[in-house]
Amino acid sequence: MRRLCGIFLICSLLWPLVTHAADLKAEQPASDMVDIEADRLDVSTRDQTAVFRGNVKAARDDIVVRGNTLALAYDQKTRKVSTLTADGDVSIQWKGKEATCSRVVYNLAGQIMVLTGNVVITRGQERLSGQKVTLDLKNDSQTVEGSGGRVKVRVNAGESTGIMQWGK
Repeated sequence: MRRLCGIFLICSLLWPLVTHAADLKAEQPASDMVDIEADRLDVSTRDQTAVFRGNVKAARDDIVVRGNTLALAYDQKTRKVSTLTADGDVSIQWKGKEATCSRVVYNLAGQIMVLTGNVVITRGQERLSGQKVTLDLKNDSQTVEGSGGRVKVRVNAGESTGIMQWGK
């Protein structure tokens, strides 16, 4: 009986550590890997840029960005890729949503995407459009601006995971 109580005591002391370790494992940060395909690559070590041209496709985790050109900018201090900028017939797919725009600037560390130029985001029959959309993927927030035009939204009022809930 003493032995059984001892085992129970040890298990009860270790259980919170095991569950905390499982929580930490579930909260792993997004991958740092970006896979890029293009027809051409121009690299400038002096300017610390890499520009991909022609049928560009970049993928990071569950986000896929396509465009005519894609430029990577490097942080001066860390020498890591800090920003991804796609121009020309840009399309983006993530979490069941699709977006088209003229340009997207994606801050990788901050997980912030700024889409500009006739932005249209769709999810099924739902639709959101404006001239500038800022998506904060880390904090699950967004801002849509009309820039002289109007912001237009079509939502399904009967759905709990609609187009304006980016993280879902």
